[in-house]
Amino acid sequence: MAPVVDVRPVIYRCLVGMVVEEVAPAHPAAKVADDDAHKYAMLSVYYASIGDRFDIAGAPSAFVPPEVAPLPLTDALSILATDGARLDQALWQIVRHTPIRQAGEQKSRYPPEITKYLDLEQQAALDESRADYRKGASLLAACLRACHHDDPDLFGALMKAAADETVLDNAGFARVIRLLFDQSPEEFLEQMKQTRSDPAEWHRARQRISAIEDEVGLGIAAYVEQLAATAAYDSFLDRLRRKGKRDRAPMTIYPVASPIQQSTDQLWTSATVTTLAHGKYDILLDATDPANWHDGSDVIATSRYVDDPVELRPGSPHRGKDGSLEGLLYEVAAMSWGRDTAQQGVFENVLNVSRRYESVPGHRRRAIDIRFSLCRSISSRVLWDTRTGGIVMNEGFMRVVPLGGNRWRITSRKLLRFSDRTPYSGTNGWTDFGQMLNYLAPAALSWWVETETYSLGKRAAAADPQPQSDGNEDRDA
Repeated sequence: MAPVVDVRPVIYRCLVGMVVEEVAPAHPAAKVADDDAHKYAMLSVYYASIGDRFDIAGAPSAFVPPEVAPLPLTDALSILATDGARLDQALWQIVRHTPIRQAGEQKSRYPPEITKYLDLEQQAALDESRADYRKGASLLAACLRACHHDDPDLFGALMKAAADETVLDNAGFARVIRLLFDQSPEEFLEQMKQTRSDPAEWHRARQRISAIEDEVGLGIAAYVEQLAATAAYDSFLDRLRRKGKRDRAPMTIYPVASPIQQSTDQLWTSATVTTLAHGKYDILLDATDPANWHDGSDVIATSRYVDDPVELRPGSPHRGKDGSLEGLLYEVAAMSWGRDTAQQGVFENVLNVSRRYESVPGHRRRAIDIRFSLCRSISSRVLWDTRTGGIVMNEGFMRVVPLGGNRWRITSRKLLRFSDRTPYSGTNGWTDFGQMLNYLAPAALSWWVETETYSLGKRAAAADPQPQSDGNEDRDA
């Protein structure tokens, strides 16, 4: 396999600019948006804001066919503005992948299309908040990297700097420590001081950092900085809401990190989405049941247990006394890139699914671990083409880890590969209809996985409409 290289997907932004100019007249912004239009608009936002999360191996997928060309960002946001929750999701998607302007830089780096929803003054205030949170988070990230790299001397020097009052008072330093370890800065510093002097504890701390990196698909420094960006945006929206300058639909899910990998030699794509969630354990447990995945999802239309992958008779999974389960899940997934059902990719699959639990030190609640893999690809329809099969790889996991105080880290990973629908065409790039969905996959798969976590939040909120506090009144430890 060719080595994975880090590439900024300018190809997507250039593509959007080139292709949409040709097809834009066929896609005027809708005055009254329906559900398919919302989905199409959200996918378009992901195309425009995939940012630097995209790693590719092999020759890059340089084009997508005109049939799946996204909307211009202005039109997409105009459609999403009719749904406050989706607009918030779209704005966060754009903001989190826009670099903060440098010191002394006056011009905003945010795309001008969002100015209607976040004016220039608000954009400047948001950048100031993001920069402030990053200061404290960067020092914390350096501390954790020194520990992970087994450099106790550097770690000790950085911890002394972290004990300064200026750092302890920094909102980013405090919030990220709370989100990572459910501790105050003072508690964290005291514990790490003891950890450094105990070889066994030092080793365990390094293992915990490695486990977080493996789970979220990012290095600890990158993950900490993205946690800080999430906390800064949340704080910024709260300030706007208190001033009456912005209404915000209640959200229980915040995507934090979404690294994407694609091998264009083998045309598989992997997306790992890590989110922060507020919710009660019992409600969250019910919401993560695979049979409920369709509820509130923009992609999964149907999900139910079956007894047999061929007959598809309704059934029940095997459930253990501890709440674990194992069974077969029938799933229908539909990705929209237009306003009608003809502009969809629809896939019928049967998945092997399981749910297990794992004790987490210091927490009464257990981690929830869900695994799935492709059992049978039944059928698919893409534009005018309907056939058996359609997906050759569909596997991954969802892991829910307690953070204390009704807070959770939810990490979802999906690895997907669509079959080549025209294996003998001999073409490639935008003329290769057979591989169209694999070229579409980086943006589409990220949207697919994130909409699953958003729908998880919707289900939890519907079951318990009372807003969850960010405090520690329900601490597990």
